Amino acid sequence: MNEEFPYLKDAEEVVTVQRGPEPGGAKGAYRAFGETLRGLRTTMARLIEGPMTIQYPEEKTPVYPRFRGRHKLHRFEDTGLEKCVGCSLCAAACPADCIRVVAAENDPDDRVSPGERYAAVYEINLARCIFCGYCEVACPFDAITMGHEYELADYNRGDLIFTKEMLLAEPVERTPLRREGE
Repeated sequence: MNEEFPYLKDAEEVVTVQRGPEPGGAKGAYRAFGETLRGLRTTMARLIEGPMTIQYPEEKTPVYPRFRGRHKLHRFEDTGLEKCVGCSLCAAACPADCIRVVAAENDPDDRVSPGERYAAVYEINLARCIFCGYCEVACPFDAITMGHEYELADYNRGDLIFTKEMLLAEPVERTPLRREGE
């Protein structure tokens, strides 16, 4: 029986943990100095490259392929009908509860979507949206997707509520604030 650890029955069960050097002393100072030099080497390598300036409104940085930006609702190419049938699966999947869908019955004379119902009201509150992409995954008809547009800032919270008409339309082309040569 082990006297140091009486709750252990056999001495073979004790695992020795290998620890690093004690802080302080000559070895600790040498190690800290070495790590500082390693970090400065990275900094100095970046200084040699020189600055890289991107003129933002005119030149935009390309986004990653899996980037999730502005939401878009789609129509069928051949018929022009909306793909959204108002099933509200996107609203159910949204963890931020920022999607509101109100479904209505489709009129046979004036069809809006190919199904029995369509989304009479479709709103996304981008002030609450966390851009997780669950709405895109939950949609069985690929009616909603997330594009690559990332300029979504606005001054009023009310302007961040995108309606169905705004989501069906193409994104607004943002114009640069300054002209060439200024």
